[in-house]
Amino acid sequence: MARIEMFTGKGGVGKTTMSVATALQHAKTGKTLLISTDPSGSLSEIFSQRLDQQVISVAHNLEAVELTRALVLDLWREKFAEEIYTVLSSFLPVGRDIISYIEGAPGIEEEFMLDYLLTKFESGLYQTIVWDTAPTVTTLNLLFIQQLFYSHLTQAQKVYMKVKGVFNKVDPLALINKWRALTARIIELLQTETSAWVVANPERLPVEQALAIADSLTEFGIRVDGFILNKLLPFAVCRNHPFWLEKFQAQQKWRGKMLEAAAPRPVKEVPEMLGEMQVEGFLGKISDLLLG
Repeated sequence: MARIEMFTGKGGVGKTTMSVATALQHAKTGKTLLISTDPSGSLSEIFSQRLDQQVISVAHNLEAVELTRALVLDLWREKFAEEIYTVLSSFLPVGRDIISYIEGAPGIEEEFMLDYLLTKFESGLYQTIVWDTAPTVTTLNLLFIQQLFYSHLTQAQKVYMKVKGVFNKVDPLALINKWRALTARIIELLQTETSAWVVANPERLPVEQALAIADSLTEFGIRVDGFILNKLLPFAVCRNHPFWLEKFQAQQKWRGKMLEAAAPRPVKEVPEMLGEMQVEGFLGKISDLLLG
């Protein structure tokens, strides 16, 4: 069975770096898929090829894709648009442009972004799926909207039972139930097959947000494996420079708070590094630190 390992945290703390490094390490032992749902993600730049159209092989045993809004909605149209149009046109004088209107409804993009994740999980092609998520607020919205969507579909089912006489050609209950089952399966996937690492820099806001998102993930039902504290300054470099020594001491203060608050969960520490973010070299070193 595949497993899903997600990386989340405040914007700019290194989620993509940790995701790529982890995916490279997992690819050494089995086929791995790296998915980014971060609208400002940089997978294409890291691997020097366009990844926002489809899944592409980027290294041995490693495939990657950036899920853009355009790609997700294309998949949504392919999977559900015809059914929706059939239902709506059975009782309303609407044209096919109604599909474009529905695409803008709250939750559609998020629902089928996670449907894509579910589809790849159930394909049986991968040993591990590494998920590079959007920054904190967007990720939490993505998760909790599933519960709202499920509740909405449950209410829609009740409404349909009261007005089903209006529908004389098709039965929309089948579509409602199909979406409801999909949402339930997505929630199950997140709560039983997914675990998370929360990434932070050793500063007040990233640390506080990391601890808060860990609480929110736990509330949702996603297991938090631990934290990654990124870009720690080494004392040897800072000790003879007053500015950097002060910055080092500030980092150590928030490192201590993270270690104390995170317990008993582990905190993996990644030092500040020099070099280009490339598969060979920089990312390889981080990969060894995280999983070596």
